Amino acid sequence: MEHHETDADRWVDERLSALGPPGSWQPDAPAALAKLRLREAPPRHRWWLWATVSAAAAASVCVAVLLISTPPACANPRGCIAVPAAAVKTAGGQPDFKQSGSSAAPVTCELFSDFECPHCAAFYLDTLPRLSAEYIDTGKVRLLRRDAPVARHGHARMAALYADAAGEAGFYRPVAEKLYRTQAVWSANGDVESQVAAVVPAAAMEKVRAQVRNGSAADRMVTADETAARERHVDRTPMLICNGHTIGPNLSFPQIEAQIDPLVGQR
Repeated sequence: MEHHETDADRWVDERLSALGPPGSWQPDAPAALAKLRLREAPPRHRWWLWATVSAAAAASVCVAVLLISTPPACANPRGCIAVPAAAVKTAGGQPDFKQSGSSAAPVTCELFSDFECPHCAAFYLDTLPRLSAEYIDTGKVRLLRRDAPVARHGHARMAALYADAAGEAGFYRPVAEKLYRTQAVWSANGDVESQVAAVVPAAAMEKVRAQVRNGSAADRMVTADETAARERHVDRTPMLICNGHTIGPNLSFPQIEAQIDPLVGQR
C-alpha cells in the first residue's frame, strides 16, 4: 500500500511540474498587459467609471455616465505620435468637418451624441435631416457635433475615434451615417473598422487606421469633446444645447422647433 501511495505521489508531482512554467520564466506584467491591449484594441483612454445604468425601452435618450478624471498624456503601449496643436484645425472649438451652418447664425447648437446609442442613431437619421433643411441650411443655426461616449457602451469611443480620423481624411459624414445605420452589427461584435472601411477608399483607410492605432489628432478631438461634455454636465445622449439652453428632454422636431425659434428671434 505504501509503495502504491509513493508512486501516486510521484505521478502527481510529475503532472504538476509539467503544468508549471519553465525554470527560466519570469513574470512580466507590463508586457502581458501591452500584448492584451494590442490584441483587443480597446479605447486608449478609459477615464470614465464603468457603471450599471438602466434606461426604459421607451426613453428618448441614453443615460450617460461621464465621470472623467484627468487622463494620462498617452496610454498606447506602442507609443504615441506627437501631434502639434496646429495639426487640429478648429473653428468655434470644433474641426470644420464636425460643423454645419454659417458662423454668423444667431443660434449655435452643440449636439452631444454617442455612436452606440440607439436614440442617437434615430436622431441622426430621422430628425437631423429636417433640422438641417429648416434651420442649418437656412442660416438660422450653426451645429457643432460632439462625441460623448456613454460608459456602458464599450465600443462607442472607438467608433468616435474612427469617425474623427475619417473626418481628417475627408470622410466624416459618410462614416458617421454608416456607423449609425450598422450600429446593431458593430456594437455586437466590436468590429468598427470593417464598417468604416466599407465607405472609405483603401488609401485613405490606411491613414485612418494609423491615426486610431498610434495616437493622433482624432484622439485629441474626442478628448476635447469629452471634456466639453463634462463641463456642460451632459447626462444623456443625444443632448442638444443651443446658446447655452438645453433643448428637450424630448428631441422630437416639434420640441426642438418650439425651443429654438425664440432663440432665433432674440437676435
